Amino acid sequence: MIEEERIKEADSNIKQYLSEGLLRIKDTEHKKFVPFFMEQAEKSLHTANIIYDLSTEDNVKQALRVERRFESYIWVIVISYYSMFYAALALLASEGIKVGRQIVHKVTSDALIHFFISNKRLVKLLENYEEARDTTLELIGREELMRRLEKRADELIIAYEHEMKKRSRFQYEIGEMAKRGYAETSLKRAKEFFLEIRKILSE
Repeated sequence: MIEEERIKEADSNIKQYLSEGLLRIKDTEHKKFVPFFMEQAEKSLHTANIIYDLSTEDNVKQALRVERRFESYIWVIVISYYSMFYAALALLASEGIKVGRQIVHKVTSDALIHFFISNKRLVKLLENYEEARDTTLELIGREELMRRLEKRADELIIAYEHEMKKRSRFQYEIGEMAKRGYAETSLKRAKEFFLEIRKILSE
């Protein structure tokens, strides 16, 4: 679960971002960028996957004439995060929310929490496609469904925030190397995040 303190922090920051022009809401023109952001998210995901395969598969290295000891797990982590970042921008844009060019990663993270978690909107969006997809409401009951959706909404935002921090740590801290396990986790989170956002946007 996202801690109450983090939600309050995001809510407070959003007011400041709006007053400083770092974030705009009700920007209906910005909605046209949703396909662009989703395309970038998908391309980033493919790129991260290719680099992961190149880092782990000897036959891929051989085919591309890359030396056997090559690995670039750090870029798997960085690009996986960017896939999530672009998907997050697409989700925000779909609601007419435009993130400015300064401290864009922090603003995006706070905006996801403020606009989709603290007021349960992501839960509602997840619920929309969940209801459309099957008869879950009848099978497990509305209360149980809401509990699951709230948990899933929290997990999505926590995964996004975790990858944002991990990217910064691995990209900017000297001496620490990204390992295969971290890369695998990042890629898995990015795939799940992308698929969830795509489902929401398709409704």
